[in-house]
Amino acid sequence: MVDDPMDSQMRLSSKIWVVVSTVALVFAGATGSALAFDESTGEIPDFSEENCATCHDPWPTFGGYGVHGGFTSTTSKCEECHSVHDAFDGGVMLLPAATIEATCFTCHDGTQGRGVYGAIKARTGIEPTSGHRVEVTSLVPGGDASTGGSVTMTLGGASDSLTCTDCHSPHGSDIVNAFQGDRIRTSWMPTPLASYKILKQQPGDTTGTPVTEYGSDWCLACHAGRSSDLTTVHNHPVDSGAGAFTYSNVVRLASDSPTSTTTTGTLGRSHRGYLMPWDSTNATRTPLQQGHAPICQQCHEDARNVGTLSTAGDIGDAATYSASVDGTPTTGNPQFQNFPHESTNARLLVESEDNLCLNCHPTGQLP
Repeated sequence: MVDDPMDSQMRLSSKIWVVVSTVALVFAGATGSALAFDESTGEIPDFSEENCATCHDPWPTFGGYGVHGGFTSTTSKCEECHSVHDAFDGGVMLLPAATIEATCFTCHDGTQGRGVYGAIKARTGIEPTSGHRVEVTSLVPGGDASTGGSVTMTLGGASDSLTCTDCHSPHGSDIVNAFQGDRIRTSWMPTPLASYKILKQQPGDTTGTPVTEYGSDWCLACHAGRSSDLTTVHNHPVDSGAGAFTYSNVVRLASDSPTSTTTTGTLGRSHRGYLMPWDSTNATRTPLQQGHAPICQQCHEDARNVGTLSTAGDIGDAATYSASVDGTPTTGNPQFQNFPHESTNARLLVESEDNLCLNCHPTGQLP
């Protein structure tokens, strides 16, 4: 069957109009006043904080939510994700795609919003070694708090599987406190700002206790069986509960130069928090670290070279930290800032095999 040329032209015009309409929505102001789009010349407004902050919103004046927050009574942000008359037939919540995952991937498929899934393959042509599964299963490894085994949860995706909104709040409500991570979202920022990553205070099936600080307790909301509090199964100790360290407050080396001095600060934007030196005189951890185990993110984060401990374990030599804007070009240490969505290391580990263990257990301290 041969297409009617007029029909083909109409379909092409329709596609162009969809693209133009989408661009117009992207450049809608934070208070709902759309910016001018010159239909006669096809000119798009200049790239600037004012014009782009509806979706790409790292600036403090807008709250750092992007399209996922900062709503007003006259907002036009709803139209970015919901459509009253053009939503997917059979979908949910007037979304433009069949599932929550597919809707999120409209921007976050690795080719458009530079994350969060598909980024490694899009930039390198190589599949990531590991990744956090989404809309695949409702079976959570280590989810059983009593046995440490897997457990089935009722989650928000298709067939009760884990989906994006089980970890993230798409409207920016009830989220954790902002923390300084590794990721640099745009070259417009003179210094990277703290982000909420719109992480829910109650991730997973939302039945647990709200968590306001990102750290081990946030991960344990789903992976409760990975807690070191269990008596029936051995897990590597993790710092959790009252007084525990968090991503924003861990023990870290005082400098990148070889040192035995430690201080406290954020895990992000350096490799100092991934090395855990010893007080070799007393064969114990340094005073600040005593009484605390590592947090989950000191072993599970973006793949990188963190540096080395001396044989005795009393000197930490942190590797130089460098990260390009949103991982492009694909250089730096870490190369990608995509945790926990995908990684070039197995099990989303910071480093592979013995290299990981020796960040905290130097050869001179082994039995």
